[in-house]
Amino acid sequence: MGLGVTFVAGGATWWAIHNVPGFGPALADGLRAVLGPSVVAWIEDTAYGLADRVNVWRHGDEAPTTFWETPASSSAALSAAPAPEVVPAKVDVADASTPEAPSFPPPRFDAPFTNVAATGDGTWLVMQEGSREGEPPVLVKAVVHPDPKRGFAAVAVVAMDLQRVAIRLVAGTTEPVSQNVPLSERPGLVPATEHAALIAAFNGGFKALHGQYGMMIEGKTFLPPRDIACTVGLYRDGAIRIGTWPTLAPTEAQMAAYRQTPACLVEGGELNTKLTEYNKNWGATVSGETVIRRSAIGIDAAGRTLFYALGEAVTAQSLARAMKAAGARDAAQLDVNYAYPRFLLFEHPPAAERRVVSSLVPHVDYRTHDYVKEPSPRDFFYITRRAP
Repeated sequence: MGLGVTFVAGGATWWAIHNVPGFGPALADGLRAVLGPSVVAWIEDTAYGLADRVNVWRHGDEAPTTFWETPASSSAALSAAPAPEVVPAKVDVADASTPEAPSFPPPRFDAPFTNVAATGDGTWLVMQEGSREGEPPVLVKAVVHPDPKRGFAAVAVVAMDLQRVAIRLVAGTTEPVSQNVPLSERPGLVPATEHAALIAAFNGGFKALHGQYGMMIEGKTFLPPRDIACTVGLYRDGAIRIGTWPTLAPTEAQMAAYRQTPACLVEGGELNTKLTEYNKNWGATVSGETVIRRSAIGIDAAGRTLFYALGEAVTAQSLARAMKAAGARDAAQLDVNYAYPRFLLFEHPPAAERRVVSSLVPHVDYRTHDYVKEPSPRDFFYITRRAP
């Protein structure tokens, strides 16, 4: 009897974590206060590790998971209204006098492992959000399967044209926790002056509790930088650089903002040598088998294209593979676990009152006024279209 009650209660709790908005984070924070962070980390690791073993058993012979269907050609896409348009393998939007200038969208890329690749892996699809009729897209998306053992481990990648969009960082109302910046200076919202050009918003990094990773916005240092951390630097001229702090520190005075994360997933075009399924520095399990929802941000070698990735059932190692395959020379992991990674899109074309209308992948909790009327307790990035 007692075992049955425990099983039912455990199942109900697992369901609530993944279906009741806010339940998972609230439960985890409450347990940390009572049991301590290390005990809760062990519980999370064990639960997700068990879920991974069940998924491998259940889905081992199934076709790879995907988030959307990839049309066979652009003509097929245009004739099927719900289907997104396929981006050609190369679209040259650079000036003819500079033939070596990088183009956008980036070229189609190869899947890291053919045994788990789905049809359409590496094919960029046009995202209408932020685009204007008769112009190349400012956002494109692709799917990639970067784990040779798990066909259900899928990563959605968005590529953004930094010549035509701008990225900004906003502090949450409570995170990262800081003694340096008062709560009155942390609205947790996209400024109203930016609403008209707003395209999308996506999650920031870990809570301060999990690593004390640095963050600065417009000269306000919420947490000081750590030398071991990967750093996403947003510069006043619109450039974005990603790298371990000592490589970016000399340019700190030119930054409008920075956000730090665990060690870089990819740096200088190479995967971090410590990335294995058995390393816990990026949130792996005590057994090395947990795979969870993760997110990442990356930049290409030219500094022209910014990448955001949201992966379902991925390790940090496989997420890094996905970012490198898509074209990121440098990449940092952002937030992890079920409740936090999110890439939300605002209505297109924009209306007078901005509202969220969709997420990049299914099963992401959001409200229509997130980031514009409903303040975010966690830090986040938002994307706007640059003025012509």
